[in-house]
Parts: sequence; structure tokens; C-alpha cells
Amino acid sequence: MGAYWRLHAVTPGVSGDWVDVFALDDGRLAICVGDAAGHGSRAAAFAGRVRAMLRRRLLAGKEPDAAVSATVDEVAGLGDLGEMFATAFVAVADPATGRVVYVNAGHPPAVHLTRSADPASLPLGPTGPILSDLFAGTSIWTSRSLRMAPGDRLVVYTDGLSEARDAAGEQFGTDRIGAAGGGEPSDTPPDQLIDRIFARVTAHTHAAARDDRTVAVLTRRPEPSAATVPTP
Repeated sequence: MGAYWRLHAVTPGVSGDWVDVFALDDGRLAICVGDAAGHGSRAAAFAGRVRAMLRRRLLAGKEPDAAVSATVDEVAGLGDLGEMFATAFVAVADPATGRVVYVNAGHPPAVHLTRSADPASLPLGPTGPILSDLFAGTSIWTSRSLRMAPGDRLVVYTDGLSEARDAAGEQFGTDRIGAAGGGEPSDTPPDQLIDRIFARVTAHTHAAARDDRTVAVLTRRPEPSAATVPTP
């Protein structure tokens, strides 16, 4: 498994978006992509807190659903947050099996780009609400799982891309993000896939970004072909 990402902040150095990728003790890979409401230093500070809380719980061995629930409880303990909240896609991937366990907490649908005889893009919609103190004391986030075959990609992004609008007000949308994967997704290096998504969003809007934009790509490397496997 590998992860690649890019975060473009409207205000350099101050972003409500975040990406966090780290290895767990059992060999799995954790990836969190989130977006705190608003802009500027307040959103960045809230994003930083939520990111740290999620990381701490995942490193402690909690699965994504339990990590999200406990994080919301801790967020509520900070006191009155007003209208502050965040969305997040939290996943733990097993490089050996390709199994990915994830929670989508009110975040835009991630896109699973499959490498198969009939390549497809499969959206992974919300499995629970946003990260808000309104939901403290509940356990309403559900973990779901998928299996990434060798060569598959999982594209996670923030709404600064999917909700980017053209002059007529049409959003870029999830379908266009999936279409940017092209034919068989592993044929495009992850950094080039990210370049392509950003370029298409820019062409769609014909304007500078008005919101933070983030894309992360989780990959499961293709198995070597018979021609490249060394022989004794």
C-alpha cells in the first residue's frame, strides 16, 4: 500500500483541510482526510485538534468507528464550539490482503477506482454524520470495508474540489473525479492522477480556488507480471 496527496490552501499555511497518513503497530496503514468548517486560523486550529485526536486513537488500536466516536466525545469536552464541525474520511488498510476498513463521517464520497476487466469507479458515501458536539455520547458511525485488488486506487478528496462551480453554477462533482482515473487506474502514476484532477477542476471553474482543495490517493501496487518475475 502507498499513499500520495496534495493540499492546496487558499491561504498558504492556514488550512481547514488535513491529510494524515501513518503506519500502525500491526503493519496496517491509516489514512485520514478531513475538512473543518470555515477558513482561516480558527478552522486550522480545529482541524489540528481533530487530526491529533483521531491519530492518537488509531495508534492506540481503535478501529475507525470507535476512533471517530471517541474523538467526537473529546471534541465536545472542549466546551461550546459554536458552529464548528468537521467532516472526515478515516480508513485503515491492510497491505497484505487489500482490505480497507473505513468510516465516512459526512465527507464527500471517496472513489474506489477498480482495475478489472471492466474498470469502474465506485463512490463510498457517508457511514455517519459530521464530527460535531451535537453527536457526542453516541455511537452512530459505522465502519464498512472493501477489498482493493492489486492496481486499485482509492481517491479521497475535500469538497473544495467536488463543489467547485463553473460560470453556470454547475459543480465539478464526484463523477468527474472518478472519470479522471482514466481507463485502468494503475496505468497512471498517482502523482499524475492528482495533477489531472486538479487540472480538470481548474479548467471547470476558469477561476482561482475559493476554498481549500485536497486530494489523497491510496494505492495497492500491481502484482508483477510473469515476464518480470525473476527465475531461479
